[in-house]
Amino acid sequence: MLEPHLDPKTQLLIALAAAVAGKCQACFAGLYTKVDEVGASEQEVRAAVSIGSKVAAKSHDFMAAFVKETTEGAIALGGDAEETGSCSCC
Repeated sequence: MLEPHLDPKTQLLIALAAAVAGKCQACFAGLYTKVDEVGASEQEVRAAVSIGSKVAAKSHDFMAAFVKETTEGAIALGGDAEETGSCSCC
């Protein structure tokens, strides 16, 4: 693992939660193979999955609200990427 300030189990649980939030099955599956190695219990894994799921759900809710506000004209559009906050992907 990468972060020296966190123990390996904590790092893995955070990574599992992030994989769930990011909806990356490959990441989750690969990380899950290390659960026994770091001594994480199934209860701890389920807790991390729950947190990741909640993050993903909130992210979805916030994006849905943003789309609604944008399409209803509550958010001004126009200008270049710096003015609009666009990520410049399109």
